[in-house]
Amino acid sequence: MKQQMIATVTAAVLAGPWAASAEASSSVRPITRFADLPDVVRADIEPDDGDCHIEEQGLAYGDALEVTGQTGKRLIIVPCGQAGAYNMPFAIYGGYGNHISRTVFPLKFSETTGDTAFNIRYDATERRFTSFAKGRGMGDCGSYYVWRIAEPDNTDFLVLEEVRIKEECDARADGGPATWPLVWKRQ
Repeated sequence: MKQQMIATVTAAVLAGPWAASAEASSSVRPITRFADLPDVVRADIEPDDGDCHIEEQGLAYGDALEVTGQTGKRLIIVPCGQAGAYNMPFAIYGGYGNHISRTVFPLKFSETTGDTAFNIRYDATERRFTSFAKGRGMGDCGSYYVWRIAEPDNTDFLVLEEVRIKEECDARADGGPATWPLVWKRQ
């Protein structure tokens, strides 16, 4: 379990303090076909030897999306490779206009970066991304990360808000991952 937690921490996504800004008025677009993606993203996921190869029908589940802010900042989230029994890896691409590249998910604990995160969800109302990496299928343990879109003047795309981890797989959901023990919170 601890090795999985370490691996999950290295796959975390960033989010940061949110103040009213131009990015607050972002639009969300689901991506359901390879043709809906910029060429650089397609080059990673479409070919069999791509870093994040998936089959096109994998986009049909509604997990791939693009968030675009008024300043032109684009974040594209796509499934990345094969899913495990209950954890799906995702990659994030960021940029402005047609200048998109794969970006990393900065991490708090090790001051390193990771290029995938698990079970990513975006809440447009809260303007936040979450990652819930399950320690096992029933979801009674694992890790939970929350990120916000970085302000336009920030060179990062996401900023980490909080990390919650529940190591004991005890068959109790304890209110879900958003209520698990807080390990780190942005001040």
